[in-house]
Amino acid sequence: MNKIISILGIQTELVPFQRNKLKGLNADLLLRFAYYTTVFNHKDLCIIQSKSNDSITPLKYRKITEQIERITGIPVVVLIESLPYRERERLISQGVYFIVSDKYAFLPFLIANIKVKEKEHQPLGLTPVAQYLLLYYLLENQSAEFTIKQLETILPYNYVALARSVVNLEDLQLCQTKKDNTGTKIICFEQNKRELWEKAQKYLSSPVKKILYSDTLPSKNSTISGINALAHYSHLNPEQYETIAVWDKDFVDLSIQFNEIEGLYKIEIWKYPPFMPCSIDRKFVDKLSLYLSLKDEPDARVEKELKILIENMSW
Repeated sequence: MNKIISILGIQTELVPFQRNKLKGLNADLLLRFAYYTTVFNHKDLCIIQSKSNDSITPLKYRKITEQIERITGIPVVVLIESLPYRERERLISQGVYFIVSDKYAFLPFLIANIKVKEKEHQPLGLTPVAQYLLLYYLLENQSAEFTIKQLETILPYNYVALARSVVNLEDLQLCQTKKDNTGTKIICFEQNKRELWEKAQKYLSSPVKKILYSDTLPSKNSTISGINALAHYSHLNPEQYETIAVWDKDFVDLSIQFNEIEGLYKIEIWKYPPFMPCSIDRKFVDKLSLYLSLKDEPDARVEKELKILIENMSW
């Protein structure tokens, strides 16, 4: 039986989810929740509602929604009758989408889309995950079409993060999506890679989040970047001391002393991994991210070699 709820003041019909489309979920999840599907702001959603009053932690909800989203292929939103402010904040910190009766809704990707339509402008740039996905396609992927589940087996991000990055790319018209005859979303890149690179320029940003210095090099989880990486790909002479790129996720594991002022080595903290997943040699950062990290350097030699680097790309 269908039911009606209000999301941000908009009357929304919930339709019971077809059981055959939940195949793959374990019995506990199937029995614990009621499953609905709905369309809100032109987006398909899976709405789940607990059938009991048992307490579920925000971390557990995150794991549950990620598991269900992998099966359904659409964003999963938790419907809750009432929720204290503290618990709302904990769910938000875990990235769990939820609706609390007609009082509150945490649907950032949908609300962002509504605001875009109201203001009639697109997002200003790519998120780190979306940029990494785009660069992966430009550098390594031989296919112009793939699913989010396929990407999840290749890229170091979970399904939800990748799904959000696809929305970001689609909003900026850098990719398209369609559904096959099973309802699975297919991500498509239809433009020539060189043309796509040029089109994306205004949305791409430097991968460098922060710069630190150290007198010792990290023993692991680091990749050569900066001038020495450019020297590896060009005729530029290398510097005596290296610049090292480290994904911010891995930085906490580095056992070195560092500061923000000076040191023999420059440590760049990157917003996404400094190498592509299929790279055989991970000693140097990828060419396109290197370009983005150095393109604002005032040195004319660097500018010249970066231009040659892009011109010689085998798109």
